[in-house]
Amino acid sequence: MTPEQLRDLLVAVAARAAEIGALPEGAEAGPPPGRLFQPVDPRSAGVVADWVTPVAQRWVRLLDTDLPPRALASTLAQGLSEQPEVAAVEVAPSGLIAITLDDAARSGIIPVVQSTPETYAVRPGERYRPVIERPGWRDPDDPFRAVQLSHARLCRLLRNAAAAGVQQRPNDRLEVLTHVAERHLLVAVADLPQRLDAHERDEQASTRALVDLGHLADAWDHPTRPTVVGASVERVHGARMALADTVRIVLRNGLARLGAAAPERM
Repeated sequence: MTPEQLRDLLVAVAARAAEIGALPEGAEAGPPPGRLFQPVDPRSAGVVADWVTPVAQRWVRLLDTDLPPRALASTLAQGLSEQPEVAAVEVAPSGLIAITLDDAARSGIIPVVQSTPETYAVRPGERYRPVIERPGWRDPDDPFRAVQLSHARLCRLLRNAAAAGVQQRPNDRLEVLTHVAERHLLVAVADLPQRLDAHERDEQASTRALVDLGHLADAWDHPTRPTVVGASVERVHGARMALADTVRIVLRNGLARLGAAAPERM
């Protein structure tokens, strides 16, 4: 699920709340512009949510209402919790809303990326164009080198999985990708386009966004093929292969956007 889809969900919830009088009529116009959703910090101990949003804190100032941010957040949270795409919603005392997606909704980012492999996470209006570099010219401490290594590792996983007979199938149950490392990866993939767009003129922040995704990819070590001789390929292997391929596409496009190559072997 993308941040744009989350916004659409929030718009529908707010419109319904305004219709029944739970929110002022002005809420029908939708939340304020700008980046509303960001991934939960993967370093946060004990946190299981996927996204957090300060929308109530920002929105309450624009509405003709005396509602405190937490009351607005609670109303929005109630509506969000009734949506099939949302598994759980929590509201902090400050009004910050934490959203946990349904497993199928979270993994829905995979078909989104795979249906737009040439345009996802590239600059708006552009398409992926490969960047050619001289092999080995990057300094080992160059942050792009770490991302390139992550990309090459995913390419290797995909080659090995294909050699073992694993295939991506349209009927693969992507909702089985529920491990914490997989959840972080799926949300980071969904977040990367808006993060790169927000830091378009900040090379350091854009590089950091791509490096962060590379680190999450490196932390994911679930097998994409049978690890025991003679064992059969399982459906989960196909789902993991789809995840690896999705992250590979996004890293490749992100590297090209920032002017770096995406070698398949290093």
